[in-house]
Amino acid sequence: MHTMSQNFKSYSWICLTFGSDCGIISDLGSSTMGQLSATTVTIAQYTAITTMMHKNKMLIGEHRKVRGKHNYLTEKAKLLLRTILAALHFLHEDDKCPKKITKSDIFVKNGRAELNAVDLCKKEDDMILQNYKEVHEIIMETVFQQNSKDIPEDVMHLLRLMTSRATAIDMKYVIYTHACLVPLENREAFFMKMYKQITKVLPEDKPTAHKKILQALPYALDWYNKLQGNSLLEELFMWKENDSRKGITCFLNSYRNATTHDMDNYCTGNGYTSDDYQLVLWVTFPMLLPRMQEELEKAGHLKILKLHSMA
Repeated sequence: MHTMSQNFKSYSWICLTFGSDCGIISDLGSSTMGQLSATTVTIAQYTAITTMMHKNKMLIGEHRKVRGKHNYLTEKAKLLLRTILAALHFLHEDDKCPKKITKSDIFVKNGRAELNAVDLCKKEDDMILQNYKEVHEIIMETVFQQNSKDIPEDVMHLLRLMTSRATAIDMKYVIYTHACLVPLENREAFFMKMYKQITKVLPEDKPTAHKKILQALPYALDWYNKLQGNSLLEELFMWKENDSRKGITCFLNSYRNATTHDMDNYCTGNGYTSDDYQLVLWVTFPMLLPRMQEELEKAGHLKILKLHSMA
């Protein structure tokens, strides 16, 4: 009779592909990049020579007198993290868990993570939590070099979900599709799916859940203040001094208008792309999309949106 470890030991390389193509090294010469793009390296090697986070950056549109110092993940970091979490989610959905995950088990090829020859066992809640805690430790060590003070708020939200027993089990889909890892080019569609579910579907199907979600979302009281000092945001949200707009419903509708009409003035020659606008919205309101995800999952209305297709 075979043991469980013998039955489940055959998964050698697990690599899930998402998003657009991503070169493996950003700061090397083109010839070196060509040599390494098809090479498999360890996660430690990859993160040592690839920029994982933009630090102390000023956003486009910010006034000189209110220059912010913003930290946010690079697109390469997002791709790396979401493919690690996708590989783990894939195993858990297949009723399996790695017995142990170390940084020596994670390799990177073309910017995407691969799990190499991990021993598997049958999925149990304790093992799911253990897996997420192990991946959390690897991310902290390799991606952030144990420096938690520079980690953006939305990324910290993801890391906390991974280390709490309740959320590691109940919020697996949120972890797998977390908004902080969504490519800039997909953030508008990602938001719009949740916006329509919250503002159009839930009021008819689950009015009580709709009310609870609105009460739980961030920025209800201070979203308008966050626009000040950035001319792009003031334009997108049609900010006016002493405007009385407030509340979460007004914010959601204004955010929807901003993200949908971001390119209306492109013809005026400002040269900004949709990704530029999405970056400003993301960094200014980092917790909006993650909290929308979390509350929709609590109401049982997240998975039906199939957000993984955009992660």
